Amino acid sequence: MLKKLREIFSPRKKKAESEQQRPPVHRGPLVVHREIARSDLDPDAVKIVLRLTRFDHSAYLVGGCVRDLLLERRPKDFDLGTSATPREVRRLFRNCRIIGRRFRLAHIYFQNGKIIEVATFRARNLAEIDGSGTKDKDGDLLIRDDNQFGTPEEDALRRDFTINSLFFDVNNGNVLDHAGGLADLKRKLVRTIGDPAVRFREDPIRILRAIKFAARLGFTIERKTFEALLETRSEIPKAAPPRVLEEINRFGREGAARRSFELLRETGTFEAILPELAGAYRTDGAWELLLDLMKSFDRERADKHQITTGEIMAALLLPGVGEPLGWKRDGTTAPSRGINVREIVDAALRPIALRLRVPRRDQEECRQILGILYRLVPASRMRPSLRKALKRRVVLPGALRFLDILAARYGGEFAESARSLASWKRESSARDDQPAAAARGGARRSRRGGRSRGDSRSHPGDSQRGESARSIGPAAPPAKERNLPKPWDDNYFFAALPNAPETQADDGAPDRYGATAVAGDATDSSEVPAGTARSPSEQAGPGTRRRRRRRRRRPAARSAETGDDKSGDHDE
Repeated sequence: MLKKLREIFSPRKKKAESEQQRPPVHRGPLVVHREIARSDLDPDAVKIVLRLTRFDHSAYLVGGCVRDLLLERRPKDFDLGTSATPREVRRLFRNCRIIGRRFRLAHIYFQNGKIIEVATFRARNLAEIDGSGTKDKDGDLLIRDDNQFGTPEEDALRRDFTINSLFFDVNNGNVLDHAGGLADLKRKLVRTIGDPAVRFREDPIRILRAIKFAARLGFTIERKTFEALLETRSEIPKAAPPRVLEEINRFGREGAARRSFELLRETGTFEAILPELAGAYRTDGAWELLLDLMKSFDRERADKHQITTGEIMAALLLPGVGEPLGWKRDGTTAPSRGINVREIVDAALRPIALRLRVPRRDQEECRQILGILYRLVPASRMRPSLRKALKRRVVLPGALRFLDILAARYGGEFAESARSLASWKRESSARDDQPAAAARGGARRSRRGGRSRGDSRSHPGDSQRGESARSIGPAAPPAKERNLPKPWDDNYFFAALPNAPETQADDGAPDRYGATAVAGDATDSSEVPAGTARSPSEQAGPGTRRRRRRRRRRPAARSAETGDDKSGDHDE
């Protein structure tokens, strides 16, 4: 009786506090049946899932592909989660390779260059998800070892955001939700799993991923997650530099570049990932110019054009290098004599490239884009030789896109140059369909008087000598007008060879090599006895014999000048 009275009259506040200290109890996944057409799934990923389940392993589609399928978006790639260890996956697939240092992953390769990532379910301590976290001896929460296998439930709860913790069972058509991701998809929220401050300190790249998902999907960052993002944004320099560079590239390439950089500025994260450019963007109009450049990237992405790392770096540097190059906001240019554009660009690019480990190829592309842009303005001062040289540059389309943005914002000489170079943009857009390497090789061959790759006709840029060397005989019709056999036809190889002249039916017997007379020979087939073999020069026709005779006389003429009498050695 006394015990019951104590429970009735005891303060309930302490009881509530004790209940709040307990870790949340997970009551299993929420299983929702959702039919997804097989045509929306990657057939190779489906084959991998079916093979793993056939050998008594559980396997699901996991992560962003499930999120995009539920949002009726086209997934960029398909990742799989399985209970099989990487070694077991490699035993089942001979086209498999195990990679990873912090956590072992299985990559399955296919003939078309596609790679599907298969990850074993990972384990995490539920106390870490509750918010307490596990600190090392220095008090740092950064994850450095994550190589423990676990269950599907543990793997879902150790992921970064609820919308990325969804699993899809291909066999049954069910969606498994362990962390409330379906509800956040309906409410369009980006929410971390567990304590957001702990999750961001464990992996600071999650801060950039939250901004990326909010921009690309049009979602809102949940209030507590947003507050923790502002609190832990200074942790980003602890992340691996290549991962930071990868997220910057994704900001510019995935069709939401403008919104991504707006969120970077609103959250103050831009100064954390690019502190070298913080001073350049404090000037008036610099940030607006960057947003215009990112909007142009979104248009290029909508047109299915690939945005390179060099273009993204050039866009980030352009607002800062404009003043040293002599560009003014009123649209006028005042370049000083002896200016070195490469040194100016390197002064801004090198600190970023060294810290983020930007590849040299992308650094050189950035320098070339800004260097060409400097020479395009004003266009009236370009020499004819410079015009010809710039037209052959592979990075010219990127420089022309930047010129259009400067013309729309500042006008003046930029607008005049953009109008006068409008034909260049049409020509460059026509060349964008060809690979860059083929374009460079074709340009070199055309300057030497040769043929472009894959073109059997004369190139309009060939020299006169090369043109006359290929003008013998009628020009071949375009490939689309010729009835060429398909690659699976037996005559495909022979159709690619030059066409032989049509011949009349020969009544004579073939020679011992199986060759018959060709129409146009100097001697008629009736004058040659049957069974007599002809020399290759006689079979080729008079024109060929005449050309060969001219070639063979040249060494004889040179030997006659030196006094050696060998003029008759090569006569027929």
